[in-house]
Amino acid sequence: MGRFGAQSSRIGLARLIGAPRRVLPSPLSPLKLLAFCARARALTQVIPPAVDCLYGGMDVPLSELGKQQAIAAAAEANALRISHVYSSPLSRAVFGAEKVVEAQSSRPGLSIERDLREVDRGAWGGRPRTEIELEAPGGLARLKADPEFRPPGGESMRELRNRVIATYERIVRATPPGETVAVVSHMHVTRAIVAHVLGEPERDGEIEIPLASSSLVEIDAATGVATMAYIGREPVLESARDSVGNAWGG
Repeated sequence: MGRFGAQSSRIGLARLIGAPRRVLPSPLSPLKLLAFCARARALTQVIPPAVDCLYGGMDVPLSELGKQQAIAAAAEANALRISHVYSSPLSRAVFGAEKVVEAQSSRPGLSIERDLREVDRGAWGGRPRTEIELEAPGGLARLKADPEFRPPGGESMRELRNRVIATYERIVRATPPGETVAVVSHMHVTRAIVAHVLGEPERDGEIEIPLASSSLVEIDAATGVATMAYIGREPVLESARDSVGNAWGG
């Protein structure tokens, strides 16, 4: 889990507003939003266009390990009885979304949401960091520190947050009480949602989102209070389960 613990916020008509955690239970079952991160590290989870490069919103394919992690994450979410799945249009997210659908006995519907795509790195996408730094000294540091900074032809983190949160709130409004929906997207998209719910939108870079992890938002249907049930839960691969079983003699 990242630096932030469980906190709450209240959903207004247009944005989330800080609010304390409710103590008394709601008479309505909470709706839940499970955010999957199709995050991937170069040479392990995806097949990148170059070594140590920024790929962001580029459509890079998952590696075999990345696919195994997506399948494991989908299987672990089966107990939540997901009613609908929303996915980024990038293939690495769509693969995970399809696995979530396949893992559910009810075979929920799948919707592709363009605004759930990863941040657009523009002309820097697919280029090694060393090359970018030579061309634009200090640019990578600004990219990390300044939410208004935009790479040539790309988008800023603030622009990403705006489109992601608008989509998140629309999905929440469309979800009936007691139902659970899954959002399969990417690292910066998931960070934006989690930081928004925690009421710390400007500190999203401090939230750790592990590889192929899931984060669960629970929203009180009566009050609109949103709480992070957990952040960055990682799936356990079958090979890891086998190792644990052997270590314990079973």
